Amino acid sequence: MANLHQKLYDLKHQRAGFLKDAQDALGRDDMNAYKTAMDQAAALVDQIDAQQALINEMARYQDGEPQGGIQPQQRDQLPKSVTDMLASREYARTFCMAMRLGLNPIVNRGDERISMLMNALQETGGSPEGADGGFLVPADMQTRINEVRRQQIALADYFTTEVTTSRTGFRIYDTAPTKGFTKVAEMGSIPKDDQPKFQRVDFTVEDYALIVPLSNDLLADETAGLMMYLANWMGRKAVLTENINLLALLAALSATDIPAGEEMKGLKTALNTGLDPAISQTSVVVTNQSGYNVIDNLTDANGRGLLQPDPTQPNRMLLKGRPIVPMSDSLLPNDSEKAPVYIGDLSQYGTLIRRQNMELATTNIGGSAWGTNSTEARAIMRMDEIKTDGAAALKRTLSLTGAGA
Repeated sequence: MANLHQKLYDLKHQRAGFLKDAQDALGRDDMNAYKTAMDQAAALVDQIDAQQALINEMARYQDGEPQGGIQPQQRDQLPKSVTDMLASREYARTFCMAMRLGLNPIVNRGDERISMLMNALQETGGSPEGADGGFLVPADMQTRINEVRRQQIALADYFTTEVTTSRTGFRIYDTAPTKGFTKVAEMGSIPKDDQPKFQRVDFTVEDYALIVPLSNDLLADETAGLMMYLANWMGRKAVLTENINLLALLAALSATDIPAGEEMKGLKTALNTGLDPAISQTSVVVTNQSGYNVIDNLTDANGRGLLQPDPTQPNRMLLKGRPIVPMSDSLLPNDSEKAPVYIGDLSQYGTLIRRQNMELATTNIGGSAWGTNSTEARAIMRMDEIKTDGAAALKRTLSLTGAGA
């Protein structure tokens, strides 16, 4: 499969080169050279389509392999020419200039001022006319966005995350074995009991977007100021969007109430018998501020708190050795004076499918930008979340009225 993906990339790269030749020829008014280059680009379309169809078909029934597209480990291996561009100051300056002027690859593809941005987009197989309506984010900005994300409570850190380049696809998951191998006599027949059962889980990537108005003062600022502002805003929004979707995935679990006064016993029982021991050992506890407050005030007969500090991370608390993750009440609200508590190995419970990194595009004409003499930046995330093992997590609720130790 790796050779097939490499060939697909080479074909797309070759076609992008012919289109660049056609663009240059058109700028020189050399129509013969323009027609030749366009014919060469068109001749590759059928090969590209056939190569992609072959990859999709070969991946259709391969266990755990994404349906089509570049594999996650290959997606990070961009050509050195692209990674060098994304890390250069010139690329960052050009990117910010495009944002200030409202340039984008769909409308301004022939503008020499953004040729560097177009080259990076095309060398990675992106299509300016398609859904990839924004430029690749500079390495410096992506680094800053990741730094902001790390400062937030991101549930994606506890779930499995995968990258795909397909809008739709599936994953194949099997069931855990329930018994060991069967003892057989010499030359005896080998049984076929306890066969694995496979489950297909489909995903459909959805778009999540927002528009951020940029003031003229900010646009007139140096590149670092604009990049920092966007990185902070987009980083927080990205984490919030993923958290909302992953919490919705957890909300599908059926809740079991823990009576007031039995919180310590109920939480310990959930960890001891509610989950498979192997899953319980790698579990985390997710609750809101109200639930965290109840748990944090639980003490045993000797006055020892149920929560203990993590010796490796002083700011994190552990519940019987499992990390506890407190979310805000506004994000994870209480229900009828009951605080939700999710316990489990979330990496086995669900998977966050990301199609691509955040895409940015701008305009100073559409939306309200024209009337306010400003520029609007549009950010789009593409992702989906799927439940993979419903038995890997459970939900408990804690009473907020009369809670005791």
